[in-house]
Amino acid sequence: MLRKIKINLIITKMKKLLLILLLFVLNSCVTNYYFVNIDEDASIYTSKEGTELIATIPKGSGAYINSSDKKTRKIKWRNYKGWVINPVYSNASMSNNSTNYTSQSSSSSSSSSSSSYKSSSKTSSGGTVQVKGYTRKNGTYVQPHTRSAPRRK
Repeated sequence: MLRKIKINLIITKMKKLLLILLLFVLNSCVTNYYFVNIDEDASIYTSKEGTELIATIPKGSGAYINSSDKKTRKIKWRNYKGWVINPVYSNASMSNNSTNYTSQSSSSSSSSSSSSYKSSSKTSSGGTVQVKGYTRKNGTYVQPHTRSAPRRK
């Protein structure tokens, strides 16, 4: 009787361990995509290097994109999956703000005498805000980046 209880305890512990291991493996295989509006025609390629063209996403279409690196991003559009180089897009949930995000690093030289930036959204408390690139008063260009959202009281 005691032996049977020990065996049942061991089996229960093994089941829990396998469940935790399975959840860990499944979680590590997930790539987080978010929905965006494509603001300029974007070509989908089979690899990061852009060697073979799969399809072209027309301006104004919606697609799922992940943030892999600044230049190339994984994308899902209709039945196509691949890589997009320097995509120009806006966040679909905030499309009424007409703020574009781009992976391109542009060295825009603005003759403006003041430093200004625009955040991408009307934010609630917490989270992050996408900041467009801007030129400081001293003439240095600040690349687009994210920062923590302002706290509301």
